[in-house]
Amino acid sequence: MTMKILIINPFGIGDVLFSTPLLKAIKKKYPEAVIAYMCNKRTAGILKNDPNISALYIFEKDEYRKIWEESRIKCLREAYSLMKSIRIQRYDVLVDISLAYIYSLVLSVFAKIPVRIGFNYRKRGRFLTHRIDIRGFDKKHVIEYYLELGKALGLDTQDKEMSISVAKEDSEWADKFLEASGISKNDRICGIIPGCGASWGEDASYRRWPADKFAGAADHFSARHGYKTLIFGDSKELALCSKVQSVMKTAAVQVCGKTTLGQFAALLDRCDLVITNDGGPLHMAVALRKKTISIFGPVDEHVYGPYPQSSLHIVITSDEPCRPCYKNFKYVKCETLKCLNNIETDKVIKAAEALMVRQP
Repeated sequence: MTMKILIINPFGIGDVLFSTPLLKAIKKKYPEAVIAYMCNKRTAGILKNDPNISALYIFEKDEYRKIWEESRIKCLREAYSLMKSIRIQRYDVLVDISLAYIYSLVLSVFAKIPVRIGFNYRKRGRFLTHRIDIRGFDKKHVIEYYLELGKALGLDTQDKEMSISVAKEDSEWADKFLEASGISKNDRICGIIPGCGASWGEDASYRRWPADKFAGAADHFSARHGYKTLIFGDSKELALCSKVQSVMKTAAVQVCGKTTLGQFAALLDRCDLVITNDGGPLHMAVALRKKTISIFGPVDEHVYGPYPQSSLHIVITSDEPCRPCYKNFKYVKCETLKCLNNIETDKVIKAAEALMVRQP
């Protein structure tokens, strides 16, 4: 009998990529298993091409809330339709990474999934059959927490490398985009990511190294080493990306808001060097085995940084005694941002130049 497993992860790009070693471990142990994944619309773009996933379910909380405000009956119908599509598949195992109780409750009662594995965060795991008590993610990397869930399935969790698959059509799009932008296949490319993804919303500025310093680093590699520069970001970061471009003294190609997530990954895959804040785009670059310089302020790089440790990745931090202040999913809204502002451009440049000569 083929085992059917449903994984639920409603969080951002980084968190979804952190779960890919778990996907690989499941497939290694149960190669015939059918694995389905419930995620939000934003992260579906990096999962749709994953060879380990058989089906995707999209659950967008904000959309359901909007429908609820318009019509509660319509909202209930939409939710019922989603649950019915899950129930009909008769899943054997639920791996719930949501840190909430509502998913395991609904899927145990309505979809009748017998084995339910997840985290008991703030006593929200009462509807799980196998639970791990946590206060938050601390002391070890999130990937290790996710792999720990696999113990209930008897998984081999030695492979901790994240993975991401780039679709052929996205690679072809990237080739055409670069050619139209005057970048040849022989050019070396430095990817600059001055944002940090969408997971912190309006508080994203608390994770951003200053735009002018990103510009200075990009100028150095363009003028001194002949790199072409791509500035990455989503549509909500357009003002930030435009600021970096306007401050730069050398030419750069603006990619912000011009790509799907798959196209973003395809262009990132063309980069020889990526300089970025912490966040989902960093972990995309890590999963693509790119050389990365990542700048961490309030977030603990030992928990959310590039993983596993590799000579391809250098993390830049400051020595401020107050960092990291992001713990148990909470952070201090610091007005000085010394942990980021005190990191000088030269420090990033020197680290990146050391990384340039390292072999993959």
